[in-house]
Amino acid sequence: MLVRVLAGQRKADTYLFVPADQDVAELPEALLSLLGELRDVVELDLVPERQLVRCSGSEVLAAIAEVGYYLQLPPAEFARS
Repeated sequence: MLVRVLAGQRKADTYLFVPADQDVAELPEALLSLLGELRDVVELDLVPERQLVRCSGSEVLAAIAEVGYYLQLPPAEFARS
């Protein structure tokens, strides 16, 4: 699946993975408010076997299939969840 990785201006080291053809305006308002203005970081062809820095491709793809996006939080925030 071709995936866009976006970063928000309000939360450092927080990344949003969405299908490359998704209109970000369709994402939940609460999510968009949390992240602030989004900027494109990278576009990649993601497969389940691919290991990313903080997660696997299968984790990202499963979240996209279930809720339409994958939100990667900074390690410190993830540990507090």
